[in-house]
This record gives sequence, C-alpha cells and structure tokens, in this order.
Amino acid sequence: MTAVSKYLYGIIEESQFRCFESSGLEDAPVYTINYQNIAAVVSDIELSEIDPTRKNVLAHTMVQDGIIRKCTFIPMGFGMVAANESSVRSLLEKNYPGLSSELKKLAGKIEVELKIFWDDKSLMRENQQLITKVQAKVKAASSAAETQRLLTEAGMQVEKIVLAWKAKYVDQIYASLKKLAVDSRLNNCSGVKMLLNASFLIDRKTESAFVEQVRSLDAKYQGNINFKYIGPLSPYNFVSIKLELAN
Repeated sequence: MTAVSKYLYGIIEESQFRCFESSGLEDAPVYTINYQNIAAVVSDIELSEIDPTRKNVLAHTMVQDGIIRKCTFIPMGFGMVAANESSVRSLLEKNYPGLSSELKKLAGKIEVELKIFWDDKSLMRENQQLITKVQAKVKAASSAAETQRLLTEAGMQVEKIVLAWKAKYVDQIYASLKKLAVDSRLNNCSGVKMLLNASFLIDRKTESAFVEQVRSLDAKYQGNINFKYIGPLSPYNFVSIKLELAN
C-alpha cells in the first residue's frame, strides 16, 4: 500500500527539493515539499492520526532537533498530518506571506530554556528556626484538626519564603538574561520547587555569550538555587502564526 499522507515537522526557507539524513516516524525518509522559496519538512505515513507514543514523540523531536541546528525553522506541533502533497502545498500557498515573515523574524535565531529551582538544604538552612518551631507545634498538637491547621499555616509560610527568594534571586537573573536575548517568555512553573521557567530567543552567534552568563550566574548563586539550561530548541514559544490544514 502506497503511503499518501504527509506528516509535517515544520517549515523552512528552501527553494529546492531537499532530503535530510535523519529518519522520521516509522523510519520514513524526511524530505521537503516546496512552494516558491519556502518548504514543508515532511515524511510519508499511512495513518491519518498519530498516537503520541514515546517512540513517535521521540522521532518527531529528533527530526526537529536536527533541522534547527542547520536551518531557520518554524516547528509544527506533534501529530500534524496532511492528506496528501497537494494539501501541503495549499497550506504553504495560503500562508505564504505569514510564513515568509515569520522565517525572516527567526532567521539566525534559536530558542533556549532556563529553569531555576530552590535548593532544599539551603532553604532549610536559612529557615531552620521557623521549621523547628513548626515541628514542635505539630508534635504538641492536641487534635488532628489542629495538626492540619498548623501544616496549612506552614505551607503558607513556605509559599511566602519562595516568593521572597524569587524576588531576591530570580527576578534579577531573568532581567540580566533578557538583555542578551532578542525576545523572552515567562512560562508557568510546575511544582513548588521551581522558581523560574523561562524561554529566550537568542541570536545563534551569541549563544556562547548567553551560556557564559548563565554559568556566571550559576556560580554566583551556587548553594542557594539550581540552574537547568536546555537548548538549542525549536522556537515554539516565539512562533506567532497558527496553521491549519484544509479538510
């Protein structure tokens, strides 16, 4: 059975047909479908819907990671499937002005991500007196209701401490890194330990300077907060155009 559906990984600036070294979903070859000077990066697939299995998501990510290192790239979210080549060309033609503008905006740029977490030992060390006091009160509580009330109050105290740490460390760090970026985004933090979850759009040529600044800040605040730097990434957070395939 001949595969007619096309799985989309993203859009690049390319006027000539091109094949890529990496394999896509189901180990299919990855290539371009071109329109004027832009192209969709695709692979053939027999299914119209793709399950988000670990294998499929990894294949999607690996293709995108390979492309972002070589090309200016507008990434597609996982699971975007066009019925055929004609549908892909129609997508490119219909959105050509917006895609061209977006590619110009992203030219020579990459996305990186920085997550910052407070350190357990440091937090306990700075607030040992408070922790000891709460532990003593909980131990002496006369009822389950009182214990629950004390634990709730302790949780509120921790939240205040985390907010204070954010003002003390994270706001300054974000401001200093924002100066080195073309654009930046604050993302939602997951879990009480995360103080910062930010994405930065930076010039590919200045990545080393950006990384050096992150390392310098990491060394400055070592023992209080922990840094996690991820990149380069596909610029999902900085793509403003929304694409929809025709039915």
